[in-house]
Amino acid sequence: MSAKSNNNANTDIVVDSENQERAGFFEALSNSSLQRFVSATLLWGTGHQLITVSQGYLLFEMTASTLWLAALGAAVGIPNVIVGVIGGVLADRVPRTRLLKFGAVVAGIPMLMIAILYATDTLAPWHIVFAGMFQGAGLAVDWISRLSLLPDVVPRKILIRSISLDQSVFNAARVVGPVIGGLLLGVTGPGPTYAVIAGLFGLAYLVYTTFNPIKQTIITRSVGVLSDLKEVTQVIRERPILRVNLMFTWVNAMVLGGLVFMLPAFAKQVFLTDESGMGFLFASVGSGAVLGAITVSWTGGIQRAGLALLLTDLLFGGLIIFWANSSGMPLALSLAFLIGYFNSVHVAFGIAVIQFNVPAEVRGRVIGAYEIAWSGFPMGGLASGSLAAFFGLSNALILLATGLIMFTIFVALVSDKFRQSKME
Repeated sequence: MSAKSNNNANTDIVVDSENQERAGFFEALSNSSLQRFVSATLLWGTGHQLITVSQGYLLFEMTASTLWLAALGAAVGIPNVIVGVIGGVLADRVPRTRLLKFGAVVAGIPMLMIAILYATDTLAPWHIVFAGMFQGAGLAVDWISRLSLLPDVVPRKILIRSISLDQSVFNAARVVGPVIGGLLLGVTGPGPTYAVIAGLFGLAYLVYTTFNPIKQTIITRSVGVLSDLKEVTQVIRERPILRVNLMFTWVNAMVLGGLVFMLPAFAKQVFLTDESGMGFLFASVGSGAVLGAITVSWTGGIQRAGLALLLTDLLFGGLIIFWANSSGMPLALSLAFLIGYFNSVHVAFGIAVIQFNVPAEVRGRVIGAYEIAWSGFPMGGLASGSLAAFFGLSNALILLATGLIMFTIFVALVSDKFRQSKME
């Protein structure tokens, strides 16, 4: 049962009055609303992973240029930032299920067009970069809506486990997607692969129609967008763990994006492997990420969130440096698994920190800020592609990872509040 609270003149806030005691792992897993939610995540996540594998592979095959990969990173990243601002406001004003449907359409239709252009032998590199703009916009809309909606779909007592389970399924898509992508690219070619991507977004759209939130908080009386943005800025400013977490997210995402966008080039030029080998490299990162998210879900997380974010970032950066210096597939696959594991643990804690420290009435806008921070992922592709053109593939990643480690050490030394931050 729930009750309305009138403690904010500009919002209608629905407060869940269920037992706040955290539930067990299997109780969370048996929740039917969560099951539908993670099913959609699997379809959506697999679609986006297929895009990541296919876009980079096809563009590098057509151009053999890391600068084109850098252009793809910019094309994905710029609309990701713009939509992150708009989407965060909309997520507090518009039903989030409606935004999820919109995101699936925005991401799916351009992929169908790529399939048609490839089948008719009229595809050019700029088409792929242009489609990347819609990928970035669709990803931002979907991610903001998804993270904002999850606390409205499940009871609070299973929220932290639901976050980790959802991340586990998303990371499972990071395993399934690249393996399927590598096989499809090698056996059927890019055309059918892009058609499958469009189909996955269509299926996700259908699952979204079954969502029925148990509660939902949206702004019903607002004094304006600028006031809304000022309100969320104040929330972030007053909470050091949120503020630093967003900075961490941007730097971390930039390094991860640098790895992911350059992985097709590493696969071909360093590891001398084909589409299947590239798929297994992506899948190794995803496999580690699955285990990392399951670890957080099974343990229920830890209270010392600030310390956990610092340690996982240091390990992630160090492993990236080792991976960039590897030359054989067995070692690269093992290191990729560990990279995925510690990055996933870091991301799961980062999301949980937001969900547990943000008032419901501004959650969408804070998630919008979080999505803007994740624009570091495609911008990492821009940075690594540009650096690789001048310094080489390995040195490009080493430079990005070194910057991450230096930033983490700086935060650990100067921010006692962040080190001591807890998640309660």
